[in-house]
Amino acid sequence: MNGYCHTGFTQIKILYEQHREEVDSTLVRSMEAINASGMQGEPLPYSLRADWPVTCMMLLCFFLTVYAIRNGRKYLYQHARDFFKQKDRAGLFDDFSSSDSRYALALSGVCCISYGLFIYDYFTGTQTELLYTVPHLSLLGIYLGCVILLVCMKWLSYRFVNWIFFEKERNARWITSYFDLTGGCGLALFPVSLVMIYFDLPVRISLHAVLFLLVCSKILLFYKSIRNFFNHFHGTLHLILYFCALEIAPLLFLWKGLGYINNLLILNF
Repeated sequence: MNGYCHTGFTQIKILYEQHREEVDSTLVRSMEAINASGMQGEPLPYSLRADWPVTCMMLLCFFLTVYAIRNGRKYLYQHARDFFKQKDRAGLFDDFSSSDSRYALALSGVCCISYGLFIYDYFTGTQTELLYTVPHLSLLGIYLGCVILLVCMKWLSYRFVNWIFFEKERNARWITSYFDLTGGCGLALFPVSLVMIYFDLPVRISLHAVLFLLVCSKILLFYKSIRNFFNHFHGTLHLILYFCALEIAPLLFLWKGLGYINNLLILNF
């Protein structure tokens, strides 16, 4: 009796294991069929407004712009009015100290950040492999660093060249005019960068807008250099050499250098 009972329980256990294996295999096949019948999802395209480093840069530009406009309205208005005037020395009623230049420097920072964002948008739109090979924060930091380095090198070049060929007062007026104009470009570029990021402005239109502002700024610098340094006809040749060496050549070096940097980044990451 005990032998028959032991054989019966063993057979039931074997049948139970077979049934459980059949149920498990049926569940696996049903899950595979459900996964195979579903629709393959598509990844969302990259968007500037969804990138947190870009958002942080725009918030910084906003705070710098509000600070400059709120606290330095008189300073900005005075320097915008005096940009087209030729003054041999500071006026007796100009109640602005040298520390007030922080407003122009704040807007110059907005200009540098805006140019860095435009470069980032242009190269990520034309060379999409940069988005998939280089971290976005590193790429944005490199472009922003290149723009800031260009501005600092131009400032040092101005001080060195003008210290050799011109007197101190003309040199000081030129540096002030340069940063005032750079700050004005930052004030004009900030709304364009907002439209570019949050309204998906096409790369072609943003490129034309930046080039237009860049050309206008160079024309104003050309005019200011004539009024400040070369106010005689015999200085035309010197003006062309000065302007090409300190304005046109750095932009060409920056453009070629950015292309070279992009190739290095794609190869190394």
